[in-house]
Amino acid sequence: MSNSTLKYIGKRLVISLITLFVILMVLFLMVKFLPGSPINNEKLSASARAAIEAQYGLDKPIPVQFVRYIQNMLTGDFGVSFNLYKDMQVSSLVGSAAKLSMIYGLCAVIIGTVIGMFLGVFAALHKNTIWDTIATVISVIGVSIPSFVFAMLILLLFASKLRLLPTSYSSSNAIKSSIMPILALSVGVIANVARFTRTEMVSVLTSEYMTLAKAKGLDRKTLIFKHALRNALIPVITYLGPQVAFTLCGGFVVESVFSIPGLGRYFVQSIQNRDYPVIMGTTIFLATFIILM
Repeated sequence: MSNSTLKYIGKRLVISLITLFVILMVLFLMVKFLPGSPINNEKLSASARAAIEAQYGLDKPIPVQFVRYIQNMLTGDFGVSFNLYKDMQVSSLVGSAAKLSMIYGLCAVIIGTVIGMFLGVFAALHKNTIWDTIATVISVIGVSIPSFVFAMLILLLFASKLRLLPTSYSSSNAIKSSIMPILALSVGVIANVARFTRTEMVSVLTSEYMTLAKAKGLDRKTLIFKHALRNALIPVITYLGPQVAFTLCGGFVVESVFSIPGLGRYFVQSIQNRDYPVIMGTTIFLATFIILM
């Protein structure tokens, strides 16, 4: 590995660490200035509330709390849940929830990529026809409608009206109850991959080297799959890196819609319950994941 490559990697790592630190600092301040308190039991006396705040270190000045949080985080200690799962380690909670969220996100990206590539290639090969128009309309709709809106629409259709699929996640029937969430998450991926693939395929099919390949007498199948598609997929593959992270983030609300015990459900519940350590833990995990991708 050359010195310039090492220098570039080192520079990117430093920028990533600075970005993560800024996110952490802003997030910590936002959480602290949220209205209300995590110690929201009205039955507690003032002295009991003060004792609990002292137990969790909430009685210290905000700068002291922040420095202490950073120190603990560097040792792998993200604190304990205040309300959702009393005194449960946030690292354990986020770790178990992240596995399920990752499975849903990766399945959505894989399915969305395959369907999107097929749709994009089909549209490019039928450029300026009714089929190209239909594929383009599908892509525009997929980009325009947020995943959680699509989730509610298919929930209304397949669960409430047709009663073909369960309305919420069930570990005893995980496959069947995962169809709608994965479908909802994959819509955006399908639309974006289809748009990228079509644009690149049209560009490649009209390039000079494709004209040369046709002149050599190569058959249509070889031209499309060996030459055109291979080159058209380069920007699509580049796009898929951050798309994995954004699909995981977009799954937050979708998970809440289908009552999936993933990161999204804990994140929403932690905000509602002012559970500061869980808010911090889930957000730091996602921020780190996005930066790495």
